[in-house]
Amino acid sequence: MKNTLLILSLFAALVVTSFWFIGSAKPELTAEARTQLTSEGVAENFAELSEGVVHYRQRGPETGPMIVLVHGLSNPSYVWKSHLESLAQAGYRVLAFDNYGRGFSDRPDGEYTADRTDRLLVELLDYLAISRPFHMVGYSMGGATAAVFAERHPEKLRSLTLIAPAGAGDKSFLVSLLTAPGLGDLIFHYVGDMMWHASAKVDSLSSNDPTAYMADYEAQARYEGYTQALLSSLQHYPLWDAGDAFSAIGASELPVQIVWGTEDEAVPHTNSEEIMTLIPQAELHLFDGVDHRIPQSEAGRLNTLLVDFVEANRIRRTSGGVGGKARGPEARLEPADCLCHEDADDAQL
Repeated sequence: MKNTLLILSLFAALVVTSFWFIGSAKPELTAEARTQLTSEGVAENFAELSEGVVHYRQRGPETGPMIVLVHGLSNPSYVWKSHLESLAQAGYRVLAFDNYGRGFSDRPDGEYTADRTDRLLVELLDYLAISRPFHMVGYSMGGATAAVFAERHPEKLRSLTLIAPAGAGDKSFLVSLLTAPGLGDLIFHYVGDMMWHASAKVDSLSSNDPTAYMADYEAQARYEGYTQALLSSLQHYPLWDAGDAFSAIGASELPVQIVWGTEDEAVPHTNSEEIMTLIPQAELHLFDGVDHRIPQSEAGRLNTLLVDFVEANRIRRTSGGVGGKARGPEARLEPADCLCHEDADDAQL
């Protein structure tokens, strides 16, 4: 999904013809490896789910309103580190996880699809006994993940924030080349590590600590299965065709905000026109002069938007009324989004 990778793919195609093998066999991500990573403070929590072990990070008071952060294609839960801390300090319960194939989660066999991630999310929420409505935030490919989740489980969500979401627009020629069956596998086998490392290096420059960012990237990319999972996601995820999910959200009463940088070349902000048509209730926030790396470069502004949006949608009236805006005896409140203000919420009837 990243423009840097698309440019490098041209070079990759040439290098492949030389049959140079870059790198050596990688170690498996074993229980012993996870124990070591945890002892070093690199990894945090693990859940045993149906398709494997999933790594997750959790912050904030248990009774606070719940926010679930969904990362993009290549940079897993560490992309949310500054958000986790800031939102937790503001009183929210925050969850971020590593999708299968990334971070310190297992790299199971099979295609990496939105169905697989949706199943991961449902199982992780059950594992953590999270049953109350929550606020979901999806970035880039995570935007497509969040849209699919919202379409399938609308009762679970209080609000939805999409940050430069995938799922609309057209696939470029270079992406088509990079993901072509056979050719894509060949490119990723020989120079995939080099491409993704170069992309992470560029991403790190937008973070508040490039050295720490690269350390996080390298800690998870050294294990077998990372680049294969990224290729499979590019090939099988609805990165350009999540229109049905967006339409379903648009037909619902779910509050939605969309955040995009005007200089985004990876997922062009002009895609917002299509998505806004499908989700007419969405609020669009454009960050002038900002590229695709909003969570890294605009953490402060983004956190402010998230807090304001969550607070504005802590309570939603549903059932009856014009456009779902029920009033008087027809109005009712959805279940509270936290465990700490239920009495106060009831008082606002």
